[in-house]
Amino acid sequence: MNSQDLNQENKQNVPCTHQVSGTIGIIACPMLEDELIYNLLSDPDEKCIYVVDTGSQGSLVSKLKYHEMPYQMISEYSFDCGINGLDRSQYNLVIYMNKLGLHAEPKVLKSKLESQVSMHTRLFDAILVYYGICGNYGWDISQTLADEAEIPIIAIRDENGKICDDCIGVAVGGTDNYFRLNKAYTGVLYLTPAMATNWEDFMASSEMARGCDLNDHDMMKMLFEICGYKYALKLDTGIGDREMYEKCAHDICQEMNLELIDAEDGWTTLEPINRAYAEAKSSLKPSGA
Repeated sequence: MNSQDLNQENKQNVPCTHQVSGTIGIIACPMLEDELIYNLLSDPDEKCIYVVDTGSQGSLVSKLKYHEMPYQMISEYSFDCGINGLDRSQYNLVIYMNKLGLHAEPKVLKSKLESQVSMHTRLFDAILVYYGICGNYGWDISQTLADEAEIPIIAIRDENGKICDDCIGVAVGGTDNYFRLNKAYTGVLYLTPAMATNWEDFMASSEMARGCDLNDHDMMKMLFEICGYKYALKLDTGIGDREMYEKCAHDICQEMNLELIDAEDGWTTLEPINRAYAEAKSSLKPSGA
């Protein structure tokens, strides 16, 4: 299945064709930025997009501009205290991008996200979190904050309702498929579009390369050899910059002395993100209600 077919198939799974009113707060990791852009593009309804100036929004803003999606920049102060001019009778999405390295320390990530959600529930009608559990075994942010949050807190889950492990878990549809993937492809480096196109930032925050000079390619190559990596597996979700993904994946393999291979058809899916986005949107009121 090519990327065009994949996009067409998954667009049919986004039940977002009814106009709503209200505001969804989105807290996202750059590793799921392409998924967020995809959801925004797949949603046909008229919407007002606000992007918080966190210092980590540059790539997202570039992609919004590329797709000619109108947006408005707001300060972190506005995000914390209330957005001037926001019309709650309209359909609004307020996006807060965290820095990429947050997932390097699972406890820090957990504390940060819970704090962000708790602090901003009063501003929104729902909050959608573009993260997995990222090393926080058993953590469910929706349940953790259920007692204090008066609005829906939506996380990205598999078909059985379990929060996805991380960006790879999101790409393959959840924990069960993640386990099957690990059995089917052992000793390989996984490369989603976001991982390949954000390679340096991703590696800088990874536990494997912690303390290493990423510019020392010989050292990095040796590190991959020590860890037993011989292949890089493309987990192509069909979204993101297709040409850049191909180029970056090949460049990474050349630098790290890895052989690039493609995952067999059927491994990747956009169902978890489509489900989460649809759930967040369905929690808003119909327009005019």
